Amino acid sequence: MKFYLIILAKVVMASFSLDYPPTTGFDEDQEPNPPCGGFPPDLSSLTNWPLVGGEIAVDLHDPEALFLFRAQLMNSDTWVNLSNGFVDMVGLGEGCIHALAIPPNWSGLAGVIQVIGQPPDGILYQVRSKLEWADKSALESNFYTVPRELPASV
Repeated sequence: MKFYLIILAKVVMASFSLDYPPTTGFDEDQEPNPPCGGFPPDLSSLTNWPLVGGEIAVDLHDPEALFLFRAQLMNSDTWVNLSNGFVDMVGLGEGCIHALAIPPNWSGLAGVIQVIGQPPDGILYQVRSKLEWADKSALESNFYTVPRELPASV
């Protein structure tokens, strides 16, 4: 019983979690380590991600945080922003952004989505790897949705 209580306490103390697409891995102690929060990209079992119309959801466990959402192809040094600058999320709970378009020439290529959060306790990183960029027409239209939509930028 004590084991479960310890895990629950650790999850509650986290500043934010990447809920969709699901994070590659989560360890609160590793979350401050750039660029992936302590989890190297994993390319086994790729999941399709739309070039246009993707959604990203986070669950904030602090009263406020700034977020930057971006994407990168594997083996690249260049990031593409998925939000118009920083997104200010105020209030506990889930929030969702409609990601900006991925460059069309990324279709069929593998990459990652990175979320950088800056709550009051420092800068934190989470990623979703195992993504393959795809034309939205090739995907199902029922993506993850959450109760509130975040503003496009600060």
